[in-house]
Amino acid sequence: MGIITSLTADQTATPLPASKGEIAVADILSSSRSHAAGESDRFFHYQWAVILITRGGYRVGADPRLKFDAEAGSLVIMQPKTDHVWTTADHPQGKLVGVAAAFVLLRPPPRIELLLRRVPTVRPHYSLQQIGPGSVWRRMVRCFRQMQAIYESNISTRAELQLSLLEQALLWAASEAQESAQPLDARVRRAIEHMASHLADPLTIEELRSVAGVSRSQLAAIFEPATGLTPMRYLEKLRLERAMQILRLTSRPIESIAAEVGFCDPKHFAKRFRAVVGVTPSGYRRTATPHAGSGGSAS
Repeated sequence: MGIITSLTADQTATPLPASKGEIAVADILSSSRSHAAGESDRFFHYQWAVILITRGGYRVGADPRLKFDAEAGSLVIMQPKTDHVWTTADHPQGKLVGVAAAFVLLRPPPRIELLLRRVPTVRPHYSLQQIGPGSVWRRMVRCFRQMQAIYESNISTRAELQLSLLEQALLWAASEAQESAQPLDARVRRAIEHMASHLADPLTIEELRSVAGVSRSQLAAIFEPATGLTPMRYLEKLRLERAMQILRLTSRPIESIAAEVGFCDPKHFAKRFRAVVGVTPSGYRRTATPHAGSGGSAS
């Protein structure tokens, strides 16, 4: 599991644990964990994590100036490429009863990522929303329990079913929020939605800025701060994520997949895929099993 840290930067803080390695998943993994009072952990995560704390609490962060607390009823969103450090020892409830959480690790499709980015940012790489207790909290807990049961089953469409339930949970969280804190800029949202629905098309900056209703310079100024990537790098990210899903779920030829996600040259597709994902498309297909990357302290 992963745990959320919020220190007051005093001299009694628990020493940081040594990293236990890296965690990466091929598509989506749903699980849950419990940790005793005084426990801590540390992993480097390559993917998004969605954590629903169901009991106790914990304190997260490596930098004493940026640590924060989360407890039962909290929804925590962790962005990719995060050195995730947590401890129950420095949390008021965690040091008494430990912490329990349900969590999902995933590479989200565009519609899910938009929902993840709606949760208010609390620290770099982290977003936090207090949900429970209440009816919305109970609905979200049910969604996470169903996701774990589906992940542990042999259902052929379990990735899609987990994503559908996660989308429901995030929509419930959005409905609970009394106001949308720092929503994704509507102009950026329009550009991303256009990308997602036209992956096979030869999209240009000119077309994207027209859809967004801004100039080229304005698009550059608003897009990267909102997403962390330039428009064309974000488009490539969407294309490669879609290619990963097709590779995992079908046996279609790689040339056909490349064309479907907007790469007219299969060699260029293979080059960019390896540069971003770390393996070739065929290598990814061989290794991307439904349980790839599971293990360790997942949240």
